[in-house]
Amino acid sequence: MKKALILFVAALPALAQQGFDFKILDKLGTNAKNSTNIALDGDTLKIASNFLGDGKDSVRTLVNNLKSVYVRSFEFEKEGQYNESGLAPLRAFLKSPQWNKIVDVKDAAETSEIYLRPLPNNQLGGLAIINAEPKEVTVVYITGVLNMSDIGKLGGNFGIPDMKFMHDDKKSANSGKN
Repeated sequence: MKKALILFVAALPALAQQGFDFKILDKLGTNAKNSTNIALDGDTLKIASNFLGDGKDSVRTLVNNLKSVYVRSFEFEKEGQYNESGLAPLRAFLKSPQWNKIVDVKDAAETSEIYLRPLPNNQLGGLAIINAEPKEVTVVYITGVLNMSDIGKLGGNFGIPDMKFMHDDKKSANSGKN
């Protein structure tokens, strides 16, 4: 009995590191008129990175440090065609001590959340974004080692929405000025 308890306690950190099963979120899209389902991990992520640019500052270089990229996005014809409680398992997973919620915006019709998994030396071990609107739900979940400045570079790739707000690009900040 003592050995079993010791093995269980020793395995707890590994269990805490286990990822989330994104197949659970697919139930949200049952009634969707449009859906995006991207699941890239391990070798699949490396193969997909071959379609990206080359160079020192390319997204391809950044992707080499990632472990997984999951995107689920569902658009519905009318309101009420999905149940937001379907996001509860993901939210419960992200409440673990490794994750920090840094954005939580709620209004009458929309919820937006951003979670980070901090690592030492100003690096991240993951990013999760949940955006739920009356007729659209989007979840982005990225794991691997990346810097905050890298997050904006991922926008527009692998089905990840554009995240200019997280990219330090002076051109985009000045683009609306004459």
